[in-house]
Amino acid sequence: MATKRITFRLYPNKEQNEKLHYWRRLHKDLYNACVVNRKTQYKKFGKSINYFDQQNSLPEFKKDWPEYKDLGSHALQATVKRVDFAFQRFFKIKSGYPKLKSSRRYKGWTYPDKAGWENRQ
Repeated sequence: MATKRITFRLYPNKEQNEKLHYWRRLHKDLYNACVVNRKTQYKKFGKSINYFDQQNSLPEFKKDWPEYKDLGSHALQATVKRVDFAFQRFFKIKSGYPKLKSSRRYKGWTYPDKAGWENRQ
């Protein structure tokens, strides 16, 4: 099965732009939290966690942080998957240890859902 990737260039107004930057920051924070979670789990317990462990903790994460409810579960899962790919590449010695991302280095996020994305105002 072939996969198609489509990238859109958005021209948002000021309010939409602020919301998109806020969402990008939330995804960046989730990415960083997942990297730190994997690091601390290994240091404290000597056990590495995988994508499914982190994915299954997302509902509880969304209860603790209600601002993540607007992002959609599939987009959050894709962000966790991005962390998993970074660690897989690290363990295969194809890249360095996954770094924490700043807002400048976190370019965007993925909506793998066929239903897509809607900006509700």
